[in-house]
Parts: sequence; structure tokens; C-alpha cells
Amino acid sequence: MRNVLPFEQEARQRLGEPLYRYMMGQPADALLAAADGNSQDLQRYRLLPRVMRGNNGIDTSVTFAGHRWSAPLGVGAFAGDVVFHPEGLLPIARACRRLQLPLAISEETVTPLREICAEYQGCWLQLRAAGDLSRIEALIAHAAECGASGIILTVLAPVHPVSGLQPGGFSIGDALLQRGLKTIGSTGPGVQPLPAFPCWGWDELRQACELAARHKLPLLVKGVLHPDDAAAAHNAGCQGIIASNIGLRQSSRWVSPVQQLPALRQRYSGELVLDGGVRSGTDAVVAACLGASLSLAVRPVMGALVAGGEEAVFGLLSGWINEITALSHWCGVSSISELNPSFLTLAGAESA
Repeated sequence: MRNVLPFEQEARQRLGEPLYRYMMGQPADALLAAADGNSQDLQRYRLLPRVMRGNNGIDTSVTFAGHRWSAPLGVGAFAGDVVFHPEGLLPIARACRRLQLPLAISEETVTPLREICAEYQGCWLQLRAAGDLSRIEALIAHAAECGASGIILTVLAPVHPVSGLQPGGFSIGDALLQRGLKTIGSTGPGVQPLPAFPCWGWDELRQACELAARHKLPLLVKGVLHPDDAAAAHNAGCQGIIASNIGLRQSSRWVSPVQQLPALRQRYSGELVLDGGVRSGTDAVVAACLGASLSLAVRPVMGALVAGGEEAVFGLLSGWINEITALSHWCGVSSISELNPSFLTLAGAESA
């Protein structure tokens, strides 16, 4: 049975059915109204509390890629921000600034990066690993000029190789084109068209990492699910990986990132981020137990943005931080860094 997202009813009414389905990201090979597999897999885990530990407080802050954040939580990227709210990403940026949480910004965002970074510099520009490296170089330089904190490079399904695979059957690129809206990464209205083939290889990734390093920006690779790919990304020079199946937006049959966290952590000791299915602060605690430095949430935050702007986003995320604080404290730890797999069990396998 599918879980209802916060603000789901309000978002559905305001967006209309086609755009709402796009926001929910249902792929073409999923059953209508099917539950989100990423969220289901996260909810299979149960927390195993420890008692009488004598801890006098809990520090939920984490240091990630040279920055200190208030909790192991952040907001992931999505395209076409002004289609969902007239101020675009600015309300989310202000909420993240108030809470000191990282924010990823898609190159398919309409609001200029300079405007977003003027509100909050805890932003990472997310680019597609496609097209000429000169395009990536120019966008990395632009991110540095605007004061962004880092670069995210999407390597899984950065471009649709065939038509008709847009989530929910809705093309955000066409919607932006019809409105005459330019995005951060485009040279004209709509989303910048990029060739799907030939695909990038590890040498192109290495060069992208070198370009980011020249501008003193850390680079994270998004879309890594196989342990061998995690090791290769590390060898290419990235500062972290984001375990992600792109929200199951291209296919419902990808393995979930939470399933892969243990195997990724076994092969990769660097910064590791969970992206996919995060619906609560509890999910972020589970991910931290499995070795994730941060968890990124997208759809619940989008719903809050549509329904109530900055205050709704702030209320949602601050409530999740409260969950993280309480649950970590009840697990008997004094710091998020103390969480580990011993605090977890799987549903149906709890100790008697």
C-alpha cells in the first residue's frame, strides 16, 4: 500500500494531475499508483534502541565535504522549479539557510543560480554527465562565481536515450519550452538538449573532477549503485558518491540505494549520501546507521513548497530534525557519528 506524502492532497489540487504525476515520478514500467520501492525498502528497517547509556545530550551535526551541517539531512535537486512555485527554489533556499541544511540545485532549474546563492551559499549545482566537457567546465566556473558549495554530477540516466520515458508521462522540458523559460544549464528556452550517446567514461569523470578542483569545489558523483563503480569513482578523484536510482523515475526495477549502502560502504570509505525514498527523519537515522553521511529528500519537500512555500518547507524539515534528535538520543548515542548497523534490524527479524 502506498504511503501518503505530507501535503499530498494540497499539491495534487494545485498542480493538476499531469504535473502531480511528474512530481511523484512514476516510471513507465510501474503499475498505476504503485508504492515507491525506495521508501518501502527504507521502512523495512527497524531501529534497535540502547538504554542506560548515560549520555547527557545529542549532537546531530555532521561535517561533510568540508562543511558543517546541523543534521545528516539535505534537499535534493528537481527540475523546473518555477512551474511548482512562483518563487522557484528561493523559499527552499531560505528554509535550508534557517536550518543549516545543504541544498542541491538542478541545472534544469529556472531561477538563476546567482539569485539562489545570494539567499544561501550552502548550495550544490547538479549537472548532467553528458555533452562536451567544455559545457561542464563553464557551468563549474559559473557555480564558483556564484558562491556555490560544490558540484554534483549525475551519471545514471543523465539523458533520455528514447522518447516517452518521462516520469508520469509529463515532459518538464516541453513545459519550460512552451513557457519560454531558460534554465541554468541551457543556452535557450527549455532544457539544454544533450546527446545520450556516446556515453561518458571514467576519463571524462576524472577530467570533470580536475575542473572542479581548480575552482576549489568538491565534486560528488550521483547515481552510483554498484560497489565496483564506487571504487572507480573514487579513483577518478571525486570527493563523494550519492547512492541513487534517480528516484526510480526512469524504471521501477532499479535496485534501491538503501539496499546497496552496506555493499557500497564496504568498498568505499569516503563521503556517502543516500538519495531515494527519504520520507522522514527516521529514514535519515536508518541511513546513518548504514554508513550514509547525509540523506537527501525531494518529493516531500516539493509537496511542501507547492502547498505552503517557505514556512511549510521549514516546518517539514525542522520536524524531521526533531525526529533525528529524539531517535538518536533514544538509541543512546551522543553524536550521529556513533550510529552503526548494530542499531538496526529488519522487519520480521527483531530480537525477542
